[in-house]
Amino acid sequence: MGKAKLISLQKVFWRFLIILISGLFLSVAIPFQLLALASSAGYVTYANNAEHSVQKISPIIAAAPDITKVVIPSYCEYLILDTDYNILYTNMDVTEQSNALKFAKTGENSDLTSRTQYQFIPREEEYCVLKYYIGSQYKSNWMQKYLPAPETLLLLLIGINCIAVCVCLTLRYSQKLKVQLAPLTMATEQIQHQNLDFEVGSSEISEYNAVLYSISKMKDSLKSSLEQQWKIEQLQREQIAAFSHDLKTPLTVIQGNIDLISETKLDDEQQLYAKYITESLEQMQLYIRTLIDISQTVMGYQLHLEDIDLIEYMKRIESQANLLCITNGICLHMEIGRSEGYFKADKLLLERVIMNVIHNALDYSPQGGNLYVTAQKADGFLKISVTDEGDGFTSETLHHAKEQFFMGNRSRNSNLHFGLGLYITNTIVTQHNGQLILENSPETKGGQVTIKIPY
Repeated sequence: MGKAKLISLQKVFWRFLIILISGLFLSVAIPFQLLALASSAGYVTYANNAEHSVQKISPIIAAAPDITKVVIPSYCEYLILDTDYNILYTNMDVTEQSNALKFAKTGENSDLTSRTQYQFIPREEEYCVLKYYIGSQYKSNWMQKYLPAPETLLLLLIGINCIAVCVCLTLRYSQKLKVQLAPLTMATEQIQHQNLDFEVGSSEISEYNAVLYSISKMKDSLKSSLEQQWKIEQLQREQIAAFSHDLKTPLTVIQGNIDLISETKLDDEQQLYAKYITESLEQMQLYIRTLIDISQTVMGYQLHLEDIDLIEYMKRIESQANLLCITNGICLHMEIGRSEGYFKADKLLLERVIMNVIHNALDYSPQGGNLYVTAQKADGFLKISVTDEGDGFTSETLHHAKEQFFMGNRSRNSNLHFGLGLYITNTIVTQHNGQLILENSPETKGGQVTIKIPY
């Protein structure tokens, strides 16, 4: 792990808090500053400007012989009444006229929460009611008509700025923390994929770096332990393989001597003993083959890939499978797709795979039933399916059948069955970069095994 300037997670969050507070302060201060600039530039009036203007213009309106010649500010509206409170003329709409008339008669504002204010001005033989607003106003009629009130616009800008600051800071710091977490995520993914030959990265945050250092130490310890365990297992496998091959010599000698003894004249008791010895030899040879198979599946098979003619190859499989089916009283149905040509595989290992699956299907097929074998090329894969008419796979078998030593239906299996068939089959198919698919056939209701390898 490389060295870098470290900071604590607490310091990161303090920075976030300070920048957030500063950003929110600017979010509020900038709109106020803009409003002040607009006021000083003459686009917006101050909040108390209308009230001061009304106080100045009221004596002029009261003394003027003709009110229409008085210059009334654009942000003020007026209502002229006679002494009987009949409306003479106005520039207010109907609703505002009603409120202004009520104020002229009672002196009360109907909406105390509104910014709207009224000024009652007695004149000679008539009354004038001015309506104005407490708060900033636009001096431009267009702005006054189409834009929100300056205070409303101010609040909108403050709200938008605050939200923008919170979102931007959250995205920035979440991305920053994500970058600092990247080495940790990478390390856990590598370990999850069983890859221990990598260098653990570093982080600028001390707490993350401490976790990464622990993971690095754990990775090194785990790698050392697994390498040691692998060497021991490798040695054990080699010893088992050598031991299995060494056993073949004395067993061959015993088998030869039994064959010689069997050719001599034996009484019934001696023939029985010779039969016991022969059966025991066959059983020991099966155990040895099983040990070799286990060793090969763990160490991996050596593939000898070659180009194989599909039709000729499947005819060879058909001849072997047909003999097995006749022996078991099963009718074989072989179907080869129209896709002729070649595919690349290990001929002997793939033959073992297919015959393994066929043997397994025959074990589950009812007497007098049918066995269906199909082979076809599709989507870049050679698919060989074997379907029986048995009871099908149980959910447990579908989940565990490819595991070593799994035996689904123990009542069917003899003592010479070790649950290695599909495990070995899956190992060989996987080494061909293929896939072994187990399912139940919707047509026969029996089990269906598909060998899928790229051609």
